[in-house]
Amino acid sequence: MSFEVRERDLMGRIGILETKSGKITTPALLPVVNPTRLVVPPSSIRRMGCECIITNAMITLKRLPDEARSRGIHGALDFNGVIMTDSGAYQLMVYGELDINQEDIIRFQEEIGSDIAVILDVPSGGAKNREEAEEAVKETLLNAEKSLSQRRRSDILWVGPVQGSPYPDIVKLCAAEIGKMPFNLYAIGSVVQLMESYSFDVLVDVVMAAKQNLPLEKPVHLFGAGHPMMFSLAVAMGVDLFDSAAYALYARDGRYMTPYGTQKFSELKYFPCSCPICLEYTPQELIKEPEHEREKKLAIHNLYVSLSEVQAIRQAIIDGRLWELLEARSRSHPSLLEGLRRLCGYSRYVAKFNPSIKKRAILFFSSESIKRPEVSLHLEKLEKLPRPDEVEVLVILPEPSSRPFYRSKERRILERSLNLSEASKRKIQFAFKSSFFGLIPEEVEDVYPLSQHLGVPDILYAKEHIASAAYTFIERHDYKLVVFPVENDQEDEKIEEVCRRKGIVLTKIQLPEKGRKKWKKLGEALTEIMKCTHPEYTT
Repeated sequence: MSFEVRERDLMGRIGILETKSGKITTPALLPVVNPTRLVVPPSSIRRMGCECIITNAMITLKRLPDEARSRGIHGALDFNGVIMTDSGAYQLMVYGELDINQEDIIRFQEEIGSDIAVILDVPSGGAKNREEAEEAVKETLLNAEKSLSQRRRSDILWVGPVQGSPYPDIVKLCAAEIGKMPFNLYAIGSVVQLMESYSFDVLVDVVMAAKQNLPLEKPVHLFGAGHPMMFSLAVAMGVDLFDSAAYALYARDGRYMTPYGTQKFSELKYFPCSCPICLEYTPQELIKEPEHEREKKLAIHNLYVSLSEVQAIRQAIIDGRLWELLEARSRSHPSLLEGLRRLCGYSRYVAKFNPSIKKRAILFFSSESIKRPEVSLHLEKLEKLPRPDEVEVLVILPEPSSRPFYRSKERRILERSLNLSEASKRKIQFAFKSSFFGLIPEEVEDVYPLSQHLGVPDILYAKEHIASAAYTFIERHDYKLVVFPVENDQEDEKIEEVCRRKGIVLTKIQLPEKGRKKWKKLGEALTEIMKCTHPEYTT
């Protein structure tokens, strides 16, 4: 196996996974194919540009073992791409005991020539309590250890399943242990119930618990990803592969997929899509088709929507726009928004994998934007930024109207109104307020993306954000004097408190609200302050 990462954004990555039947570009969707009920023929799925599918080894063994053995799984399904086979653990959870053991299912997957195969894990999704989930993990790890000696073929990519959901701490334990074993891929299981109940916040905790404890260089699969509106959330957390049967299950129930939700097919007057099905039929025409034909065509549409979303995610990674896509999709459902907000809590961890420089400016849309990894990384660096040796005075400037500040008219007005010697200026460190990054010292504003961002700030949230960043910055550094413009009480209280506790002299300046006068008055007031505090340096 080889897995080469080509592009990154957040924890998402575009990579090339090589198997014995060909290469897969990740992130990738593997449509679930039931070998006994082919709603959409696998050959048609291949013609839609899909590189890989997943089918159930347990069902195949029970229903068509001879054909699968004689023709191989690729011949039996008529699919010339990459085929992953699941062991049938889900059936174990639903139906209880099965008259088959792990060695049998491993041997069968080798006999039919699976490209990617899964050992027989024990799902924790059906557990009634923590104790049962812990037992499922214990059995899964035992099976994983046994599988190392039961496998014969080295050209199959073997998957190590991670169980323990919905308990993140148990997932963490399972991931840490199975991550030590030599599997080619890892898969996070027992999350279907979380998605069916729209518990996306818990899903985030489960996936992140696994990702933080699995080998970073190995691909990670998510079992049962479901609706395309949550694909971007999964990819942002570092999921490389995911399967879904939703395209067919929704079609059976007469549900029409869009990137942002589903609608009852019977309620549609227009198709908001340009896939081949939606271009050929109107809703009124399609509803007259025989039921099995209508289900097939609706499934094809749903699959086009799902595959199209994967393409959109890949392009967003290339453009450095995965966060923006994630924010847009999170507005599809309130519970999905809760998932994004939970992911914000992992922002500093995600920032470790996020590219430090991107092709385009980043965009801010909401209070969630202020918690994106670029902001978290800046605030972390801000805490460690050393104070220049000669600096004794911190001057917090109002938020400039253009960036970079040192090239702006406002900076030139401030400079002309400062009647100070060069020696005195070296005593001053300027940092300006930022609705998005909290506080930006002037000397680092060229660092991406401190001058490369666009957005309309949430004023109420921005005030708290700025006050918190200023408080932390002053707390981490030793100044003799802090000067800042009076603009709101919230900032006053926080800055007053930290200066009082550290014994720093605090001077406030009342400024006009807008225009050139604000910056001119700031320069004049600062000159007077320096004359009082540092008369030996003033002219």
